[in-house]
Amino acid sequence: MRTFFISILCLINLCFFSQNKNDRILSNEILEIGVRLELKNFYLESNRFKIQEIKPYLKLSENFKVGIGYCWLKNNNNYFEDSSLISFSSSNFFVSKHWALSKIFFAETTLDFGLGKIKSIQKNNETYKGIYSFLEPALILNYEGFNFFSLGLGSGIRITRSDRSVLSNSLSLPTVILRFSFKLSEIYNHFFIASNSSLYLHYDRRV
Repeated sequence: MRTFFISILCLINLCFFSQNKNDRILSNEILEIGVRLELKNFYLESNRFKIQEIKPYLKLSENFKVGIGYCWLKNNNNYFEDSSLISFSSSNFFVSKHWALSKIFFAETTLDFGLGKIKSIQKNNETYKGIYSFLEPALILNYEGFNFFSLGLGSGIRITRSDRSVLSNSLSLPTVILRFSFKLSEIYNHFFIASNSSLYLHYDRRV
């Protein structure tokens, strides 16, 4: 987890350094960073589970993004049939491509790959741990009618591989995805480099 947050800080520093007023070649149009907060819902044995994710990204071109992430599932209050509670966490890497549908809507395909650990706790307090990995393609519809953030709704299929000695159930399941994305570059430009913000006109007194 500590390594993940260090990676986020390095990514943010790289972007902000590149947006120096004296070295601004196409940075507003191509180099862009942001962070996605996602909630992925799935059902297993009639129980609803929520995977939480935080995913900083770098926009490499008009329609292509790459990023890293961290996802986790806390112990759920609902027990499985074998009387176990599960939790897992993993780091992940993702790529995405989007297509503009209108001025405020775009569709996006993403592919996530993650690797981490899974844990189950029995009612007798015995704990089992193992390896957890996944591959998740998804399709998400996004609304970006706001200045500093966008909203998304979509679905994916999380193809999972985990230690069956920890949990006998398969976790390869469809997910319903809710997304909230912060446009960090736009926020930074708006408050610190007004001349580079798309929210200001050329004659604005702050420019």
